[in-house]
Parts: sequence; structure tokens; C-alpha cells
Amino acid sequence: MNKTLKFFYEISKIPRESGNEENIAKYLCEFAKKRNLYYRKDEYNNVIIKKQTSNNSPIILQAHMDMVCEKDEESKINFKKDGIEIIEEDGYLLAKGTTLGADNGIGVSQILNILDSDIKTNIEAIFTVSEETTMIGAEKIDLSDINAKQMINLDGFEEETIIIESAGFFDIVLNNNYITKNKIIEKIYKIKLKGLEGGHSGFDINKNKGNSNILLAQLLKNIKDLEIINFIGGTKFNVIPSSAECIFSCNDDIVSLRRIVDIFLNSYITEYSNLEILLEEVNLKEDVRLNNKLNSKEVDEDKSIYQNKDSKEIEVEILDKEDSKEFINSILSFKNGVFCKNEREEITTSMNLGIIDFKSMKIGMRSSRINEQESCLEYLKQYANDNNLEFIILGSQPGFETKEDSQLVKKLKKSYEKIEVDKKANIKAVHITVEAGFFKQKIKDLEVAIISPKILNAHTTKECVDIDSVKKCDKWLLEVLKNGNI
Repeated sequence: MNKTLKFFYEISKIPRESGNEENIAKYLCEFAKKRNLYYRKDEYNNVIIKKQTSNNSPIILQAHMDMVCEKDEESKINFKKDGIEIIEEDGYLLAKGTTLGADNGIGVSQILNILDSDIKTNIEAIFTVSEETTMIGAEKIDLSDINAKQMINLDGFEEETIIIESAGFFDIVLNNNYITKNKIIEKIYKIKLKGLEGGHSGFDINKNKGNSNILLAQLLKNIKDLEIINFIGGTKFNVIPSSAECIFSCNDDIVSLRRIVDIFLNSYITEYSNLEILLEEVNLKEDVRLNNKLNSKEVDEDKSIYQNKDSKEIEVEILDKEDSKEFINSILSFKNGVFCKNEREEITTSMNLGIIDFKSMKIGMRSSRINEQESCLEYLKQYANDNNLEFIILGSQPGFETKEDSQLVKKLKKSYEKIEVDKKANIKAVHITVEAGFFKQKIKDLEVAIISPKILNAHTTKECVDIDSVKKCDKWLLEVLKNGNI
């Protein structure tokens, strides 16, 4: 087996969801210790490993050790303690019912392959934590003992490509101030919309994968006299949401609602072939406490929650018709997706309505242009003002740019042409956010470029990596690094 893939199988046995990197960090330290390599681990579980074999200048190889953990509904995996079950199929590696973690486990494994080789280049390997969430690893890491001025980041998705620019990312929260009211009602319904592809909010934002929050809001707009008890959709700022659900009351009976759902589903099933919409009448006796939990309300177990124990009616906290309508319209008026493009039709600014709950909307905003970034933030502030929402920037991460005529990019291009005769590597900017921006801020005059094998459907349970492309990328990386010739 290819050594990179061997290491990938090994680390896939170790749970490494963002924020749970302690054990993978220990693995990396043990790896270095067994090979008599310098290493250090900081308080955040970032790990630096150095390999010195010559007097030449070193180069940084960098990847993040955490992964996005998504799973199919039927999957029983516990990401806190279980490893990933890898399947090989039609030349790809994928996982059984979960994300694969090739983003960025393959990059980590490629670096381990280099550190385990006899290559005569000085390597400063940097493994960071929580790239998929806060990027606190790259933000807080101490690089005072790093001497390199060139860095190859291995956190990409596209084969045969040198990435020289990426977008910055903003975590935006818009808090609402809706006031629920106690109301006695007889029937409660739940609609769950699922089956969309989901995806990476940068890489896939223009691929019409659908946004479950917006689609569900479009469906709910067709229901008259809707009063919302709860709305939940999406899981992360940087993941295009694939499912959402709403618990509500209305004057329609279940037959009328099914007709509305069927008409809506038929209008979208061609566009989203796996779309499912589940409608059910909630069993009051069994589910009311669950509904209250979804609303983060404590239920007094000693007090009857029924207005009348012999009646089907029940008192719940609910948004009235006007506020429910306003809530739905606020979702539908949001400018989700591509915000700006450049002259080459590459996306430069976008927004992903990643998470909606009953108290807030959580948006992942990306931009690689300062003027567009400012314009987008102004739009969001105005949107918040128009919809009576509180605007908060929860966090942000910088983008990066390296000139195409830099020494590192020239070397990558030349090395690629040696291993792929009569072919040239693609040079491009991408609309994803990586940690390189923090490294550019911390190390003066740092040159950065990203290379990688072919990874598809990152951040979804359909994530997979092309096995042959891993081998080709390994060959490319070795050619770049060999003989200390960087």
C-alpha cells in the first residue's frame, strides 16, 4: 500500500473532530519520538515536528489534524470515541455513513510520509487544530522557532493545481428578539426536509446544491395561518445545510398539509433528486416535552402541562401568525450564495446561511477582496436592521495571496512539469478559507502555495479521495523537495 494511504488508515482510527484533537496530537508526538525527530506540542494541541538533514534552508509543510464530522441519520458512530470506517470503491476511498476526513487527513498523512522518508530536505512540519471551526490553532500557534520562508500547505481539494490565493472567512450571528406567547392549541405538526447534498460553503457555494433552511422556508410560506413552535436547520457556519425541520400549528388538517407538501416536492424533485419531505402530526403526550427542550425551556415535571387532562388541547409557547410570517420572510429575503465574482467569473465573495434556530441565524461569509468584504458586511448590517436582528461578528480568519512569480510557485510549476511531461499545473485562486492567512501574518515575507490530491464532496458523507491522485501528488511533492533543492 502507498505509505501516505497507510498513514491515513492509521489516523482514521483516531477520533479527531474539531476540538477533540488530543489523541491525534499524541499520535503525532509518538511518531516523532520513535524517529528521533524534534517535536513540541502546545496547550492547544498544535504539534510541530522538525527534520534536519542538511545545511540548506528549511521548508514548512502544513496541514490541520481535525476533520468535519457529519453522518447519515442511520449511522451509529460516536465521533468522540469511534474511528472512521474506510471503504475502497472504484478507485476512491470513502467512509461508511460518515465524512471521510480526507480533508485534511490526507495532507497530514502526506507530511508523515515525507518525515518518514530519507529525503535530504530540512522540514518544519506544522499540524494545527480546529481549522474547520475557529482556526484557533493557526491563530494562537507560536512560530518563534520556525525559520522557513516558504510553506506548502496540503489542505486543498484539486489535483494538478497550485493555489496561490484564498478567501477570508467571517462567522456572523444575527440574533432575533421574537417573543413567544403561551397559547392553547389542539394539533401540532412537524415537517422535516432532508436529502439535499450539502457541501463546503466555499468550494460548493455555486453548485446549486440547495439550502435546506431556505427551501423549508419556501414550503412553510405556502401554509396559511402558520404559527411556529420551533425551527432548526443546519449544523455549521461553513457547511451548506442539507436538512431542516419545523414544528408548528396551523388551521389546516393533515390531508391538506400533505397536499401542500406533495405539490412542493414535485416542483423541486427534478432539481434535487434525493429531496425528501416528512410530515407528521406530533403526539402531544409523547413529544411536548421534547418540543420544549428544543426551545430550551425547562419543564416542571410536577406540574401538568395540559390545560385540561381530559382534552387534547395543550398550552405551548408559540410565535403568533404575524411574527411567524416575518420569521419566514426574513429567511427568504436573505441573499444567500454568490455575492460577487471577478472578471474571470471566479467567486470572490459569498454568504452561506448555515444554521437557523429559534433564536438566531448563523452565516458563513467569505471574501478575498477588501472592498467587496466591506460591501458585504454593510449589506448584512442593513439586512439585520431591516429585520430587527442583532448583528455580531463572532470571529474571522484572514485570506492569503502569493505572487505567481514567487520562487516557491516557480519551483512547484517546474517540478510538476518534470513528472507530468507536456502538462502544466493549473494556477488559481480559490473561494475557500485556509489557515495560510495566519501564517502569512506571523512570518514576514512568507511564500505560500497549496497543492493536494483530488478530494470530492468535502464536509459531506459522500466525501471521497481519488487514490491515484494521492500517489501523483506524493510524487510531485517529493520532486519539489528532493536534494534539498527548494
